[in-house]
Amino acid sequence: MSPKTKKKIGYWVFLFFFTLIAAEIMLRIYNPFPSSIVGDKIILTPNYSKVYKNNAIPGDMDETIVYKRNTIGLRGPEPPDTFKNYLTIIAIGGSTTECTYITEGKTWEDILGKGLSRDFPRSWVNNAGFSGHSTFGHTILLRDYIAGLKPSICLFLVGANDLDRKDLGPADGKFTKTEKKWVLSLARKSVLVNTLLNLYRNHLAKERNLTNGKSFSAPNNKPLNIPDAGIQSKLQLQQPLVKAYASRLEELIRLCWENKIDPIFITQPTPVGGTSDSLTTNDLRTFRMSEEMNGKLYWKYLELYNAETIKVAKQHGLFAIDLAGELPKSTAYFYDLIHYNIAGNRKVGEIIRAKLEPYLQKKYPQFLSK
Repeated sequence: MSPKTKKKIGYWVFLFFFTLIAAEIMLRIYNPFPSSIVGDKIILTPNYSKVYKNNAIPGDMDETIVYKRNTIGLRGPEPPDTFKNYLTIIAIGGSTTECTYITEGKTWEDILGKGLSRDFPRSWVNNAGFSGHSTFGHTILLRDYIAGLKPSICLFLVGANDLDRKDLGPADGKFTKTEKKWVLSLARKSVLVNTLLNLYRNHLAKERNLTNGKSFSAPNNKPLNIPDAGIQSKLQLQQPLVKAYASRLEELIRLCWENKIDPIFITQPTPVGGTSDSLTTNDLRTFRMSEEMNGKLYWKYLELYNAETIKVAKQHGLFAIDLAGELPKSTAYFYDLIHYNIAGNRKVGEIIRAKLEPYLQKKYPQFLSK
């Protein structure tokens, strides 16, 4: 190898490592891709705030969206000084719990908290939703963080992010899309590696996410009809996945009981799968979500997981709320196939409060107004 070639290789090696070091330093100063996951651990960001300009989501949505996390890294009011003197409720779930694009004061947890405060003045409701989290992520969040807070109740709005999840097997115990332990070790120490790992995770999530941002007014959305026989064959393939989902629900219950937390499960609604949409009169059963998925099939999938949620709750003597059965199937309440608009959040909060309040009055009478 000639001296000139060696010099050129040395230059490129130096430039490569210089770029890595510079990127690491810059990301430590300012990271435009903040994440709740560092390696295989969930890290909450306290006192976080962001203002979104809504230029993409039509319908009943704010143009300016204010998103905040409080001093313990959750959405909602600051925690009371002493948890034991309050009826403390934390909602855990994915994006339909987090409500990223719903401004402060308008999420369903905000509506629930305001409604409960009338009869339960010493009540506190917070939002521990994280976009993309399945029951797998909920388990880690509960184990590593929420259990230490010891709230009275955890509300689990579950199902949507577990649907058809073939990647959530026993080997996934590190909450990661790679089993390479050296990658996780590096991610814990390097902001750059952790950012790249989370961007990769987000890429995988977007590849399989059929619901997020799927607008009902999508142009040129040709109806997709799937024969009933085809639907039934696909549903059969879900059975082992539903069984695994039930096991994860039972682990959530075990962790709650171990920490003296009252778990309550809530099913996930969607406007598709019924008859025609009450607002637009469109048939959302044939709404094309992908080349192999329409609204009817998606709802049949979701029904399996919702039914399992109710079944597991009953088997363990838990209170559960069938929100999927209570919320009307109407695009008046959704901005896409699972996420609620402002009216939807208001309706969801009212439904959950109406179902939850009699249970609370019976089990937690010490917090009722006198």
